[in-house]
Amino acid sequence: MKNPNVELIELLFKTARLMKQEMSFTNNLMHLSVLQIHALIFLKHNDNVTMSDIADYFKIELPSATNLINILCDQKLVKRYENPEDRRLVMITLTYGGKKLLKQVISERKKKLEKVLSYLSDQDKTALFKIFKTLYNKLQK
Repeated sequence: MKNPNVELIELLFKTARLMKQEMSFTNNLMHLSVLQIHALIFLKHNDNVTMSDIADYFKIELPSATNLINILCDQKLVKRYENPEDRRLVMITLTYGGKKLLKQVISERKKKLEKVLSYLSDQDKTALFKIFKTLYNKLQK
């Protein structure tokens, strides 16, 4: 008999892979990677963001953060501007197009998650919520 932790870990990875497939985006959003979408979400929730903030948040090197933002700038989803208080600092913000696309992404993601959750009973959803809340609270500390 397998170790229950091993079975749980295997099941988590298999479920995550299937959910990733289920959550993949349709044609007009396919040009964005998961990291690019998460960068847009990060920018939506944070003001006065620098390249270092992005690198720190995503645990990536500064050149990788710059590359990520360059791609989003080329697609006109984000823009750079000088910090008025310190011109050496380059700030990043969402453009109108970035906000509009992000709204589509969030809407589509919500629909897909609702479909996935529809496979569960209300009781299972409550139990799953409690489990994820416990894990989130423990990992956040």
